[in-house]
Amino acid sequence: MTKKNDDQQIPAVPFVLRPYVAACLTALMLLLLCYPGRAAEALLKPEDAFRFEAVVKGDTIQASWTAADDYYLYRDRISFASGTPGVELGEPIFPVGKLKPGLKPDGSEGEVETYTHTIIIAVPITASVPGPFKLIAHGQGCAEKLGLCYPPQTREKLLTLAPAGQATESALVWNTMRSLLLALLSGIGLAATPCVLPMLPITTIIAGQSGNMTRARGAMLAAFYVLGTAFVWSGVGVLAGLTGQQLQAYTLHPYFLLPSAGVLVLLSLAMFGVYDLQMPALLQSKAQVKASGLRGGTFGGVFMMGMLSSVIAGACVSPILILNLGAALDSRDPVLGGAIMFLMALGMGAPMILLGIGAGWLLPKAGSWMNTVKHAFGVVMVGLAMTIVTSIPWMPVLYLWAPFLIIVGGDMLVRQSATARTGWKYLWKAGGTLLILWGVFALIGAVQGNREILRPVQLNIGSINVGADSLNNPVAEEPLFERVHDINEMTAKFAQARKAGKSVFLDYYAPWCTDCKIMEKNVFADSEVRAVLGASFVVIQADLADQFDKRTQPMKDKFGVFGPPAMLFFDEDGNLVKKVYGLLSEGEFIELARIAADR
Repeated sequence: MTKKNDDQQIPAVPFVLRPYVAACLTALMLLLLCYPGRAAEALLKPEDAFRFEAVVKGDTIQASWTAADDYYLYRDRISFASGTPGVELGEPIFPVGKLKPGLKPDGSEGEVETYTHTIIIAVPITASVPGPFKLIAHGQGCAEKLGLCYPPQTREKLLTLAPAGQATESALVWNTMRSLLLALLSGIGLAATPCVLPMLPITTIIAGQSGNMTRARGAMLAAFYVLGTAFVWSGVGVLAGLTGQQLQAYTLHPYFLLPSAGVLVLLSLAMFGVYDLQMPALLQSKAQVKASGLRGGTFGGVFMMGMLSSVIAGACVSPILILNLGAALDSRDPVLGGAIMFLMALGMGAPMILLGIGAGWLLPKAGSWMNTVKHAFGVVMVGLAMTIVTSIPWMPVLYLWAPFLIIVGGDMLVRQSATARTGWKYLWKAGGTLLILWGVFALIGAVQGNREILRPVQLNIGSINVGADSLNNPVAEEPLFERVHDINEMTAKFAQARKAGKSVFLDYYAPWCTDCKIMEKNVFADSEVRAVLGASFVVIQADLADQFDKRTQPMKDKFGVFGPPAMLFFDEDGNLVKKVYGLLSEGEFIELARIAADR
């Protein structure tokens, strides 16, 4: 019997297949060795995927969650708690997030709000005793590309709540001083506006109703004028600090604009010599300074004129005025609010102070030329009155401008040129002729339905329109804005924008707002502006036509807007990128829009 060999040989791999077998074995080894490492690199550690920071500022915790690229956090999984007895947290204030399909907190499927990149959440804090405390933050998020979600995360931070006034005292003092200084400087800037300057000759008449005016008395009268102005504006600031309501917005309503314009017209009649502007004899005699023996220039008179000038100035739309009133509103402090507006009024009264100090040689002396100066200021006042009512949509402004320009032009052409010196006659005649022609064109423009006095006439040459487009008439194009009338409509539009992944442009508009009309005509009608907005934005317009409508205030409070014109740019996540008051050029607007769209 033949013995069987137990040492059996494994068949050799054919030579031709050896390279393929080696390649497969090498690939398998690489996969086994490298895959765990690659998976670990692909899925970040929780502390790297979602970073948490927090700082205490005053009585608020500013908590920030930062999601890495391609990661996101669920809004409804973010919460905060105090780990220290005696320290309580208020309701967190979340930014607007982005909607994604997912599971709601109740387990049902739907759209959930998420955050990407960095978000800052304000958490109010109250403590019985200041000192260190533990903040506990909860959150949960997912890796979007991998389709994996992390378990709920918990972060703890040891923070310190400083005693009231200790940590923030220096910053508070600096911010207060800065606000007051800016208010004073901005008031000086407002002094050069058309709403303030025409009141100076009126005040000069009351202040200098005698030829015996000393510099000391002039300075005192000027001080009383400025105090009258400051009295009104500081009162507005105190009310703003107490109530948080934008009182100045109501001065833009027709109920306020019409009386203001009427007062200007009445004052202009004094410039034309229709009546003598002075205090009643009884009040005048009581207000005289007996030691000086002067007959005119009552302190009560200039104080009242200061109050009146502040009311007139309130009818003018000014970004500077809005910013100062906004600072008073934000302070929520009646004392600081009143101080801000008081210093602004002092700045506005700077020209009158200078006029009063130099009253002995600056006030007009007797002479026929004084009547010409008075008439000129009267014309300016009537023009300012019509400019104020231009912002009222139903006011036929060109029908008012046309006779005014023709009458003034006729007076210059006939009466003023007849009494002027030889060298001035031709100037008066030329100016009068131009004003008459301007008045005729204004009348033609009124018939055409136009409203813009600087370009009253629209000429149709072929298919080209030359001249004015009515600020009150909409541009003959597809509507650009989706108009909202209350906070619910506004919130719905923002939700639509998040769902579509678009940025948001929000315009606060009112038909009585002159700057709004100018933006509507000169910027929003521009083809490039419309193209930029149409490509990347949901374009919303908040209707603030009626300041007394209860629906308007919540729309302003939502983003801290004080009144039109205000333009707000938001990125795709609903974060505010820029808030702008006043007028913008086409180029400035397009640049801001592109910055917001690229965020």
